[in-house]
Amino acid sequence: MRKTLLTLIAVCAVKIASAQYAKIMQVLQFENVTNEEMPLYGSIEKPIESGAFINLLDAGSRANGMRKLYNSYRWPNGGRIDFSKRFSTKGGSKGIVDCYTLVNPTTKDTLRLYVDPYKTSEKYYIPKGLIALNSNLLKDEVEPILQQIQEINQAQDGEALKLHAGEILSYLSSYSFQNLLVDQDQLMPVMQDKEADKTLIGFLMRSYMFNKFYAMAKDLGNEKAYAYEKMKASYANFVKVHPDFAKGKLDDYFKP
Repeated sequence: MRKTLLTLIAVCAVKIASAQYAKIMQVLQFENVTNEEMPLYGSIEKPIESGAFINLLDAGSRANGMRKLYNSYRWPNGGRIDFSKRFSTKGGSKGIVDCYTLVNPTTKDTLRLYVDPYKTSEKYYIPKGLIALNSNLLKDEVEPILQQIQEINQAQDGEALKLHAGEILSYLSSYSFQNLLVDQDQLMPVMQDKEADKTLIGFLMRSYMFNKFYAMAKDLGNEKAYAYEKMKASYANFVKVHPDFAKGKLDDYFKP
């Protein structure tokens, strides 16, 4: 009975983790990634079809395709993969494919992964020697970041932001999240206020971005509204502690 209960608890924990990080997984991973291996998948004969260059004029589409390629897979120990070594060669749907030389930092084994950026797939498989990104791997990375965001929100004077901002921004940058977290309609009045103190503007910008990421990770829904309310609360706390900082027109923007 006890063993059955522990098994049920473990299953529930996995389901909760999966639900919490579902939106982050959607951003980072190709749709319909299966845990199945396919013979020669990722080879020049069967390149991974990232679709990153289908519309070269669309910077967002390019970034999305590259983000998913770089993050859909991991090394068997869960480590992230360095895709920096790349060259192009003949093959694929448009006569050219990208070849990435991947070096396992633990074993020093080398893997060549061929990618067709001009085509997409309905289903993605696991190249031999790699595993698929999963919610448990994300949990180990994301939870410390979310804890730091909570500490920033609970602080009154911005000191926690100074302490944690660098690490949080580094993490978000490593996944190219920034563009997904900046909403012009919500942040333009802050960014364009020439009279407000630059330190205050930077504080508010980071507050918005960090809390939007938090809402995405926790699947809270309506991430923009959540991030705005947190930014508004951060503003109120900050100006109480730092009344001498120039506020420009921010009082009008954040008025009830």
